[in-house]
Amino acid sequence: MIKPWTEYFLDMAKTCATRSNCLRAQVGAVIVGPDKKIKATGYNGTPTKVVSCYELGECYRIKNNIPSGTCYETCRSIHAEQNAIIQAGQDRCQGATMYIYGHNFICILCKRFIVQSGIKDVYLQKDENSEILHVEVSDIQKELSEAFVRV
Repeated sequence: MIKPWTEYFLDMAKTCATRSNCLRAQVGAVIVGPDKKIKATGYNGTPTKVVSCYELGECYRIKNNIPSGTCYETCRSIHAEQNAIIQAGQDRCQGATMYIYGHNFICILCKRFIVQSGIKDVYLQKDENSEILHVEVSDIQKELSEAFVRV
């Protein structure tokens, strides 16, 4: 049986996650064009030539019990989604789909990157035992618009 595209690209994102040098989470992302060709990959980890938590042997966020989804300025790493978008560039993201393996939510920072990049759909899977979630970027745009109206 031929594996469905969504599962195929989520498997690739899972492989990307194995490159993560983050002690807290291993997340991978793959950006795929409408033609089913991979435009870029990414994983969460420190910027080039920045010492990682893995190299340090400790994570500031773990050490200080900082909840996931908060205080991003305390993290040394770039998120997998951001890394993939940076690698692809906006012109290669237009109309593309992003596949994310390693968590089942998109943080506020990455939502902004995804909207700005032109990606149209996102599929997420936390782990092999989790369901695959589909998010339309138009829904993220609405969410961001409504969130800032209430502030």
